[in-house]
Amino acid sequence: MDPKQNDVIEEGALETASPAREGGAAPSDGRPPRMLRVRLWQAIAGMSAAIAIASLIVISDLAVSLARRTNYVNRRVGALNATVRTLRRQTAAEQRNLGSVRERASVGEVFEKILFASDLRTIKLASPIDRDRAREKSIVQSGVIDLPSGKLAMSESADAAMLEANGLKPTGTFQVYRIWWMPKRGVPIWAADFLVGDDGHATVPVDLPPGHEKGMSLSVTLENETYSDAPNGPSALRGELSGPGAEQGLRKSRR
Repeated sequence: MDPKQNDVIEEGALETASPAREGGAAPSDGRPPRMLRVRLWQAIAGMSAAIAIASLIVISDLAVSLARRTNYVNRRVGALNATVRTLRRQTAAEQRNLGSVRERASVGEVFEKILFASDLRTIKLASPIDRDRAREKSIVQSGVIDLPSGKLAMSESADAAMLEANGLKPTGTFQVYRIWWMPKRGVPIWAADFLVGDDGHATVPVDLPPGHEKGMSLSVTLENETYSDAPNGPSALRGELSGPGAEQGLRKSRR
């Protein structure tokens, strides 16, 4: 081929490509334009933000609702606990009352059993100090002093003894009334402990004295609640076994 013809062909090709370049046409590689990609990512970010905000709102509403429900349940549980405590206190009070009624009934049965025994023996108790004061005419005539007193009924056939006391001073903290059998010879013998309330009244079962010693007396002292082998506190009541005939009066007084 003639070299001149090649030059002419190359020039024609260059001239043909020049208008296309001048028109701004770029070769296509199959990807969307840059602005479209930016807008797409912006839309995705906006939707993500909207979803996150909606999730936060829903979670906040759920948390508030859960807190309200929790407070309501806690209040209901607290009210139920208070009701249960009240019922327990009432039940305990009823049980104490029932126990007191049963105890009084049991004590009454034992007392009746002792009083109607053929070998009934009694001890009339009085305060040693107030008994001496009562001998004074001025005090006796006035009759305004409520002297502590008590009676003990015992029966060996019934194998029981019962003390009934009135006018005693209420026991304080760590205090107890202690009953002692006082033989003429030998050491005192513990018989029972008991407490006294504001009414000053007490009914107490007492252990029978060992043996058959004559002339044995009974003493009631106010002691510390700790154990002791002998009376250490002040004497509240004291008395000796009565002779025949006093039992009939005791039966009449109990009736």
